[in-house]
Amino acid sequence: MNHTSNCRRVVLAALGVLTVGALALGGCTIASTDGSHPADGVWGYVAAADAAQLEISGPATADELVVDRVLSPGDAWLVVHLNDSGKPGMRVGLERIDAGESLAVRIALEDVTTDKLIVAVHADKGVAGEFDFSMDDPMGSPDRPYFVDRAELAVVVDVK
Repeated sequence: MNHTSNCRRVVLAALGVLTVGALALGGCTIASTDGSHPADGVWGYVAAADAAQLEISGPATADELVVDRVLSPGDAWLVVHLNDSGKPGMRVGLERIDAGESLAVRIALEDVTTDKLIVAVHADKGVAGEFDFSMDDPMGSPDRPYFVDRAELAVVVDVK
């Protein structure tokens, strides 16, 4: 093998590594064979644990939820759903937040009919300031949730 072939292999290998890294940083996921869910379970945007966090210490009331602290790598949405057997049900609250840290975020709630809620952080990647997410087409929606360590950035909260 000559020097030119070795250089070409090194360059191609480096390009491959850079491509995979760029896809990972961009929040790309691997699609499943049926198109309904990604093979790796991550169907939103990947974020590092030190860049995306959600802290809620108290219960919600039927009218309001207070998020103690949220850290988001980009502009985002706090989305509150009814708990439907451990899965997000009907949306009952929504509040937009700016990138970075937000403290004591109050979210108005409507039509709370369960004793638990699911609160998730969704990226605001579609039309800025407009919640572009459809439960009927979650993977096709631009405002998908953030995932940290392969788990959706979400918290289950009691309702008092």
